[in-house]
Amino acid sequence: MKSPLFHPLALALCTLAIGAANAAPPDDDTEARIARVLAGLRPPVSFVGDGTWTLQERMKHYGVPGLTVTVIDRNGLAWTRVYGLADRELGLPVRPDTLFQAASISKPVAALGALTLVRDGKLSLDEPVNERLKSWRIPENDWTRQVPVTLAHLLSHTGGLTGHGFAGYAAGAPVPDILAVLDGKPPANSAAVRVNQLPGQAFRYSGGGYTVAQLLMSEVAGEAFAPLMQQRVLGPLGMADSSFVQPLPAAQLARAAAGVRPDGSAVAGKHHRYPELAAAGLWTTSQDLARFAIGVQQALQGRSQLLPAALARDMLTGRAGGDYGLGFGLPQENGAAYFAHGGWNEGFCASLMASQSTGQGAAIMINANQPALMDELRRAIAHEYGWPGFKTLVPVPATAEALERAPGRYRLNAEQVLAVTRRGERLFIGAVGEEARELVPVAGGRYFERGQEQARAFEPGPDGRLALSLAQPRGPAQLLPRLGAAQRAPRELLLAGDKAAALAAYRALRDGKDEAGSEAYLNDQAYGLVRRGDKAMGLALMQLNTELYPDSANAWDSLGEVALMQGDKAQARAAYRKALALQPGMGSAAAALRQLGE
Repeated sequence: MKSPLFHPLALALCTLAIGAANAAPPDDDTEARIARVLAGLRPPVSFVGDGTWTLQERMKHYGVPGLTVTVIDRNGLAWTRVYGLADRELGLPVRPDTLFQAASISKPVAALGALTLVRDGKLSLDEPVNERLKSWRIPENDWTRQVPVTLAHLLSHTGGLTGHGFAGYAAGAPVPDILAVLDGKPPANSAAVRVNQLPGQAFRYSGGGYTVAQLLMSEVAGEAFAPLMQQRVLGPLGMADSSFVQPLPAAQLARAAAGVRPDGSAVAGKHHRYPELAAAGLWTTSQDLARFAIGVQQALQGRSQLLPAALARDMLTGRAGGDYGLGFGLPQENGAAYFAHGGWNEGFCASLMASQSTGQGAAIMINANQPALMDELRRAIAHEYGWPGFKTLVPVPATAEALERAPGRYRLNAEQVLAVTRRGERLFIGAVGEEARELVPVAGGRYFERGQEQARAFEPGPDGRLALSLAQPRGPAQLLPRLGAAQRAPRELLLAGDKAAALAAYRALRDGKDEAGSEAYLNDQAYGLVRRGDKAMGLALMQLNTELYPDSANAWDSLGEVALMQGDKAQARAAYRKALALQPGMGSAAAALRQLGE
């Protein structure tokens, strides 16, 4: 019996000829390349002699029902393939026109729409947005009086605005309008969007900022956001299967995929609605996302009627000293420049990456929250098509000196430790309490993990003792000092079950204003542990966070979510009640309690 992931109907394939209006049958060379891609999935770092995975086995591994992928090559659409099920419950296969939620890839699409308004002189990148907003304005405070928020700030996540992301609204739940979202008023399930750091100072991801941009664009153009984007971006780029309309009209809804959550459960009602259209509201296909990327590439080359080359270059210029432009992340692979964005909505993930110079790229969409699968497939495409900067490394044997001297514990930050261990003639590395990964040596005294693209090395520290050097994507390497045998980091105390000592150690970090003792850091770390499968330690860290920050509604709300993941409904109820007591208008806690029967 065939796996349900690969139902016979679900293996429907679609190939698009490059630049052709009517698709021609793929040639043998294209089919051979596709076959190598589908058998060539790999981790972030691969070495000569390493094996690869097939798409089928990795979809099964991650529990991904359906996938669509489109490859860009030679400045055009090369091919599209679809696999698996768009809807597990109904047994419906993914088709080329199946609609997936683009999630945060909505942001660069919205940014392009904003730049067409700049092109037409209707908006300016550097004008304070409060001078153009009508029905709502960013509340002024000491930060905004120093530096007013501009459109460039909004599109580059440098406006100092809150609101990282949005949970969406389940089927049947009341959906707020954009003004309620911006002010965090019921039925909004997110906090108010406000400025709480100096605009222009630094990158901090803000879906809230894009929601401000959504309102700005609509008010300046005098048109609702969805038809505005249809007119300015989706239509001109031929994105015929794309829409910002929420909820979807019946005809398009019939083609929409059903989402699957990280734990493998189905999204209730198949998908959430997102009134935060610019931040997360686009429904589309991998083909249309590829068309969007090609449109940006053509603008860069000066071959677009949609956007002048100068504005396209501005779009792909990092802001505030970072690697995020106006709507796009700007990753580099060994010096080769790309533009990219990922997306995560409830039950859906998407990935778009394209070269700034070679006319290559790929768009991948899945109806599951398993982005690692898309990364593995994108690397297979990059290696098969020779994308600049993607390399297979040549391993060398570990030296006797390294095998003897490198093992030990190294301080990652004020609360975590990396441990290097030896197994025979190989070295391994991992955070204490987590599974160790092989540390593979290459020429030049560098080491790589298969799951981490940044190099490692061992070199003398300021105290003369051997230290662990971690290369960074930007800037100098981070040098981790070696710890003595008797030294214990706060995370090690927590892992050992010494809660009192751990709490005291974390309190010292909090009181010393160390980032590793901040509420936001600990919250992120706890969620990271949960995502990696260590729910018990994630719960322990969330509980500790509420003890350190007992007056934080967000800390209690997060504890409720993780406790519910553990099946502890009593603790979840108590945590959500505490969150609501601290912040009566907290929509996420109220919604969770309703789901728990209150």
